Amino acid sequence: MKEESVNTERKTLHLPVDTIKALEKLAAKNGTDLSKEIRHAIDAYLDVEVTADNINMINGVIHQELEIQIKALGNRLASMLNRNTIISAAAYYANIAIISDLIDTDRYSSFEKIESAARKKALAYANTKNADALKAFLDDAEMKKAVGDLKGGTPKHVDFDV
Repeated sequence: MKEESVNTERKTLHLPVDTIKALEKLAAKNGTDLSKEIRHAIDAYLDVEVTADNINMINGVIHQELEIQIKALGNRLASMLNRNTIISAAAYYANIAIISDLIDTDRYSSFEKIESAARKKALAYANTKNADALKAFLDDAEMKKAVGDLKGGTPKHVDFDV
């Protein structure tokens, strides 16, 4: 409780009878008078209100900090997903190139040429929008064209069901 040395001012309050009886009972229990109990109750209420205001401010700061951290993590995840897409696309096209190489042995003389072509295709694939990439991935004509491009021309016969 606050000390009594504070300056006080007299005000008239109108309270329900039950509230006055409860405050008088509390004053008797604590060995104080009604005025002290009313001041204590008002101070406690004001403390709660000030704390609530502070909590709202603290929540705002926490929300702002979390937003910054989540955005940074989101950007990091997006970067990792982009790298993963490039790696996956490179692996996918490298597999196509290797399978195509098994079908047509006159295509390339070295793995470096296969890998270089696969990297170029992977970058082209990674730079497409998600919907376009999925459409191209699921399109048999696009797949035949990709195999043809990797082989250096249009495939004569490629069995995609193997």
